[in-house]
Amino acid sequence: MKLLINTTPYRLEQDYESGFDPNAFDMMAEVILAFCEPGQDILFSYTNWDSELDPHKVHMVEEAARNFHSDIVSDPDLAISQRVKEVLLNHYAPERDPNQNQVLMEQMFTYFREVPYDELNEELLLKIGSAVHGMQTVYTLEDCKEDTQAFINSRLVDTNTTWLLPYEQPVYLKNILWYRASTKEEVLQSFGLTDWCFSCAIVNPQTSVDQYSFFLNYTEEEDGMVLYISTNTPDYFKETVVPRLERLLGESLEIVE
Repeated sequence: MKLLINTTPYRLEQDYESGFDPNAFDMMAEVILAFCEPGQDILFSYTNWDSELDPHKVHMVEEAARNFHSDIVSDPDLAISQRVKEVLLNHYAPERDPNQNQVLMEQMFTYFREVPYDELNEELLLKIGSAVHGMQTVYTLEDCKEDTQAFINSRLVDTNTTWLLPYEQPVYLKNILWYRASTKEEVLQSFGLTDWCFSCAIVNPQTSVDQYSFFLNYTEEEDGMVLYISTNTPDYFKETVVPRLERLLGESLEIVE
């Protein structure tokens, strides 16, 4: 693990083995807490996107149809397959009741998979691609499971469009939900319910997120995982937080100045 404090923002680099997926949850929760003083809030971000403004949507719908036809879409409970069968029935026999025509739907589904992709009806492929994409893609919190919605909504502090990430704000940003998760248990819950690639702001109470003490962005890069560390208090980071990280991570941490 390597902490680079000769760059802006600072970088805490990890290989995939130590920084990827649930294996990293406990350690990353401790790392986040190392940036926080008693009384400060840790506000995680959840981004809602506007599906109608998504510039990639047309391509993603096309890819969804092609991938489903090739049987390379993950569908463990067959919910997507069932939805596609309903689309097929509605396209070819809209007067038929899906509940009364399971055998016909199975036949249509088998035929769909057997026919070469380029020979299928374009309108049908658009319908299937839209259905598959809609079931695969999460644009807003409302698309998530109820326990995820409840966790975030019960801890919601602010909703805005404050964009803190180091690249241009996407055109299809709808808004950002900032929710409090200030204990290790809450941070671990957040990882489990949302995403282990996260962004969070360390702020004083009643302070807007753009006035953060630290903004942390954990993301995947070519050689592993990186925690980007932005701060308005660089001296405090080097004098107080870095020693905490050294104690927490021990000999596994290399500091590059």
